[in-house]
Amino acid sequence: MARFSGGRSALLEKGLYVPDNLAGITHPSHYLLNVYALDSKRLSPMKETMLNQYTEEYFDDLESNLITSIKQHYEQAHENQCSDIIWTNEGLYLLNSVAEYKKLVRLFQNETDELLCVCCFREKTAFRNSYKAQLKKRNFLTSQTKDSYCYTEPTSWLFDYKRKKALLAQTFQQTLYIDYDPNDMVNTFMQAIGYAPTNTPTERLNITL
Repeated sequence: MARFSGGRSALLEKGLYVPDNLAGITHPSHYLLNVYALDSKRLSPMKETMLNQYTEEYFDDLESNLITSIKQHYEQAHENQCSDIIWTNEGLYLLNSVAEYKKLVRLFQNETDELLCVCCFREKTAFRNSYKAQLKKRNFLTSQTKDSYCYTEPTSWLFDYKRKKALLAQTFQQTLYIDYDPNDMVNTFMQAIGYAPTNTPTERLNITL
């Protein structure tokens, strides 16, 4: 995904709210959603990083802190008369079961029953090459464990788009699939969800997962 550089206020004017923090962490990517929703035995780059930085008590409180933070953002969106909220993190692609995706959805059940899942797909060979390069850059070793996010063989679940769509369809009432646009992913996304393009300069985000 990409982010808007200094464009959050412009999006508010369009009626689109983008949280700039979540449960005390200020970051344009809502990576705590990935960390929380993963099964206890499964990992992601951010989950591995946080396990080495945070206490067990922090993770015990994570669900309640996320629910509280999400509620606050919906209230702020309402105050700003925004009709839609964007929650975004590439790590959500690393969820790999209906149970994990449903765990994610339950975080929002008290605030909305209208969740649209937007998933961007990149050409498989290009995605695999880029993904492997980024794992290497961050010193994550490839794995032969087939459910691992570090399993990068051509047969990996990471590149099985048909299965990914089936998982999402079993979880979300609404799904939208868009192709990766290397030139302007922001406006491709905006148009896909029914918003006019933004003239705000953009920059890449999450290219290292």
